[in-house]
Amino acid sequence: MYHRAIRNHHLAGVDMKLPDINDLLRQQPIFSAWPPALLSALLPSTQLEEWKEGEIIFLEQSPAADFFFLESGVVELVSSSAEGKEKIVEIMQAGDLFAEGVAFMGGRYPVSARCSGAVRVLRIPFAPVITTLDANPQLMRRILAQLSMRLHFLVKELRQRSVQSADARVASYLLELGQSAKTGQGCVSLPAKKAAVAARIGITPETLSRVLRRLREARIITIEGRNLHILDPSSLQRWTCS
Repeated sequence: MYHRAIRNHHLAGVDMKLPDINDLLRQQPIFSAWPPALLSALLPSTQLEEWKEGEIIFLEQSPAADFFFLESGVVELVSSSAEGKEKIVEIMQAGDLFAEGVAFMGGRYPVSARCSGAVRVLRIPFAPVITTLDANPQLMRRILAQLSMRLHFLVKELRQRSVQSADARVASYLLELGQSAKTGQGCVSLPAKKAAVAARIGITPETLSRVLRRLREARIITIEGRNLHILDPSSLQRWTCS
């Protein structure tokens, strides 16, 4: 299913300066509370990497030593069942952190991280982060509070989607994309191929296509490839209760 051999790190050209990375990380909840001096001291231990379509940044159950900031591209977090079936747990987009929770649990990665297209990530080792937090207990408490809030959100989302219809799941997902979109009001872009998006929300690709077609026919959205424009957010919101 996966490339068994994970290639050596693909080091990007030095086209991002440390201050740029500092600003990007500070937008993340777990780094927003870091004093500038502490965050600046962490950056030299990080490593900017480039990966290609289909390559695996880390494998499920492999020893965990780093977490990652996605500078560009899309990464699918995938888990496998005992029967070998895969489930896309999350689709990470540019600006997201992933695998950060493992830093506080230790052990192994609970999922695999697979690149969907060309990807650039900043690899952040656990060790200097934990050393800094051990020396700053108040900072540790603030970060754990942020991670706890994120966990509660994911559990709530999982429970909600487990009882939602296919129409409601698609509508909720589009509204979620709309809230985080940077392309302008009402404009969203599917972060991955339809099969991956469908797997993410727990429906088949055929069902996703049918729901999107019904939304288009109802003049709630327009569709151009992966790009969608939400024409009627109020009606889309009502679909989340269908």
